[in-house]
Amino acid sequence: MRLPTLLLVGLALVPVQAAEQPFLYPQTDTFTQSLAKARVRGLTLTDYHIHLRGGMTLEKAVLRQEQSGIRSAVLENFGREWPLADNAKLKAFIDAQAQPLPTGQRVPVGIQVNDRDWFTQLDPALRQRLDFILADTMILGLTAEGKPRRLWLPEVTIDDPAAWMLEYLAHHLRILDEPISILANPTYLPPCIAHLYDQLWTEVRMRQVIAKAVGKGIALEIQAGSDFPRPAFLKLAKSMGAKFSFGSNNFDDKAKDLARWFDAIELIDLRPADLWSPK
Repeated sequence: MRLPTLLLVGLALVPVQAAEQPFLYPQTDTFTQSLAKARVRGLTLTDYHIHLRGGMTLEKAVLRQEQSGIRSAVLENFGREWPLADNAKLKAFIDAQAQPLPTGQRVPVGIQVNDRDWFTQLDPALRQRLDFILADTMILGLTAEGKPRRLWLPEVTIDDPAAWMLEYLAHHLRILDEPISILANPTYLPPCIAHLYDQLWTEVRMRQVIAKAVGKGIALEIQAGSDFPRPAFLKLAKSMGAKFSFGSNNFDDKAKDLARWFDAIELIDLRPADLWSPK
C-alpha cells in the first residue's frame, strides 16, 4: 500500500498532490518496483545526505519520507566559510531541526565536515546531540590563492596522477581516522582523471580504505547520481564486511533519481545487516 502524501503545516500533516511537488519522488513503475524489491529484502532505506539548502527544508524532507517510506536525515556543512561557521550557528541548526514530528518521530540530524581540524572546533556537548557526522575526500590542498582546493571544480588539473594518488590515498586514510560516521562518495576522482579510475584505484589501495572504514565502524556511502565508488570497490567492500549508507547530496529541493541505490542493492546483494544506522 502506498503511503499517503502529507505536508507538514505547523503541527498538522495535510494531503498534497505529489505531481505538484518536485521534491517528491516520481511514482513511476520503475521507482515503485525497485522500492518494493528493496522491501522484500527487508531493507529500510534512509537518505543520510539531505542538505537543507537550495529550497530544501525539514518539512519537505518529512513529506518525502511520508510519501515514499524512504527515511530522511538532514544535515548542513560545519566549518570555516560554511553555513554552520561556529558552534552558535550549529546549536541553532540542531535546535531547529531536532524538533519531534506530529507522529512522535524525529528526523536524524547531522553535519558534513570539511575542515580537517573540525573535531577540535566542535563543542563536545553539541557533538553528543548529533546523530551522525559525514565527511568526503573532495577537498584537498590549496589553490594559488590559498583557498581549499575543491576537486569537483572543472578547472582542477592534475599533472602527475600517479604521484597525486599517493597523497590522495593518504587523505582518505586521514579522514577515516577522524571521528566520523559516514564517508561520502568514497573513491571520488576529479573529472580530469576520472578515466584513470581502474589504474589509480588498485585493489591494494581499495583494501586499505575499506579495512580502515570497517575497523572504525564508518559507513561507505552509495550516492545517488554519482559514479563513485565503482562496482569493483562495492563488491570488495561487501566481501570485507563493510557497512553501507545511502545519500542524495542535493543542491536544491528536487528529488534525485535513486537508480544508483537500487543498482547497488542488486549488484552486491545488500541485506539489512549490511546497512549502517546511528547507535
